[in-house]
Amino acid sequence: MARRHSEHPLRVERIVETERRAGVDLAWIVALGVVVCVVAIAWAVPDRVITTVSDTSGLNVNGVVGLIVAVPLGATVFAWRRYRDAVGAQKELTHLALHDATTGLPNRRHLRELLPDVFRHARRHNARAAVMFIDLDGFKAVNDTYGYEVGDVLMAAVGERIRRDAGSDRLVARYAGDEFVLVDPEPTTQESAVRHAAAVVDLIEQPFQIGEDRISISASIGVAFGEDESDPDLVIRDADTAMYEAKYSGQPALAFDESMRARLTPATAERRLSDALDNGEFRLLHQPIVALAGGRVIGAEAMLRWDDPRRGLVHPGDFLPALEDTGLIVPVGRWILEEACRQAHRWADLTPAGVTPLRVTLDVTSRQLVQSDFLDDLTRAVDAAGVDPRLLYLQVTEAALLADVRTAWRTIAAVREIGVGLALDGFGSGHASLNNLRDFDLELLKFDVGLVTGLATRSENAVMMRHTIALARELGVATLAEGIDDAGTVERLVALGCELGQGRYFAEPVAASVVDSLVEHADAMAGATRSAMPEPEAASDDVGTVVLPTLRRTVEPVAIAT
Repeated sequence: MARRHSEHPLRVERIVETERRAGVDLAWIVALGVVVCVVAIAWAVPDRVITTVSDTSGLNVNGVVGLIVAVPLGATVFAWRRYRDAVGAQKELTHLALHDATTGLPNRRHLRELLPDVFRHARRHNARAAVMFIDLDGFKAVNDTYGYEVGDVLMAAVGERIRRDAGSDRLVARYAGDEFVLVDPEPTTQESAVRHAAAVVDLIEQPFQIGEDRISISASIGVAFGEDESDPDLVIRDADTAMYEAKYSGQPALAFDESMRARLTPATAERRLSDALDNGEFRLLHQPIVALAGGRVIGAEAMLRWDDPRRGLVHPGDFLPALEDTGLIVPVGRWILEEACRQAHRWADLTPAGVTPLRVTLDVTSRQLVQSDFLDDLTRAVDAAGVDPRLLYLQVTEAALLADVRTAWRTIAAVREIGVGLALDGFGSGHASLNNLRDFDLELLKFDVGLVTGLATRSENAVMMRHTIALARELGVATLAEGIDDAGTVERLVALGCELGQGRYFAEPVAASVVDSLVEHADAMAGATRSAMPEPEAASDDVGTVVLPTLRRTVEPVAIAT
């Protein structure tokens, strides 16, 4: 991104001050006009009156009157010149407000003002105006390598090259940073607009001679179309989306289509996900955690979903990377903490006397762990909900723990001090090691889905799990297998000594309201079992839990958009 000129604001201030002074001068014009009128009236006084006054007093009345006339007339001329200068200053100020200081091209504001007229013109000619959103690739590297001064010169050269090629019939504007917009009011076809956009990319990629340096850059262009009633901001947004689609598909230019709007790109992710958070579109579903030996529900994993108005319920794999890339995982993670704490407290309140409340596990990413205020967010969520922190388990991967070991260690130690448990997720995926069972203060170890589903076909999976389960038991760590899809897998896990499980065999992730009804009737369920997860200190050894078959009969699978 090119640096803005520092003198620009000063120039604006000077222009504004000039305009202010001119306003004062204009007031003088009016006042002096009145004086001139008075003088004119005086001039019309009969000569005999003047003669009488002159003879009587010895005063040269004609000279006085002439002086009275000359002074205001001179002042009027001066004020008029100041007014003319002010008009010129106002024009310069308007130009500065509507044009980019570096390139001299219309800026974003001016572009938005001009586009409706361009769209109406296109409509009168039975056409759609093509809006081409141009993004320069790798411009930051130019600034880092050559400096911002060279970057500004290069930016101006790029703008001038695009403008010359566009001619007088097309509009070129600098949108922001290293982004330009080129508008063709009457493209022949969509295909011709895309071809023209690709030609612009070729033009930009020709080397620039900046002083002694020969600099090459590339670009990507997205094309969208507007007509009479089109919203300029929406058309630009669609072109921006198509540009990112072109960039990541390796093509120089692409035209927008509606399918792109449903996909998250860097151009749309932050805006759409931020809106989703503001509009309350995120939901937590809950997948039961089951004691494999007794078939009893002893907890639930909180799972994030996005209830997109256009796509329905979206799987986290389709938007979690975007949350991480944009940094929105921090505020969304804060919401998850608050919601999970509220739900855990609600279930504890609904749980009949003598029955152990459900534990709630929730994912925490590496980006959350290294946030300086993560512990504060967790503490506030626990306190606000009034939940026993021992009913919560933060679920992290080894990669999250090792991303910033020092900070992670500090955070985990503080979390455990509060009383919140720690679960290691994804063991057996190729990253996690047995050392973590000893090094980290774990309460729960979760086997990776791939390790669990491969039990029936790969004998080494069973060997790894058997040894890991034995070691975990010696260290007082509960083990959980996720991704269980059939009864055979349950039998094999029980034979290996695995204590807990979750998966579609038992239940899909369900709404909290489904679990509410089960918790309320937990005391009516047959049998009692001690949870494999560590119990709160005040819990009784003789506790009841929710019978899973009832849950399986109650729950319908939740459709996930793909």
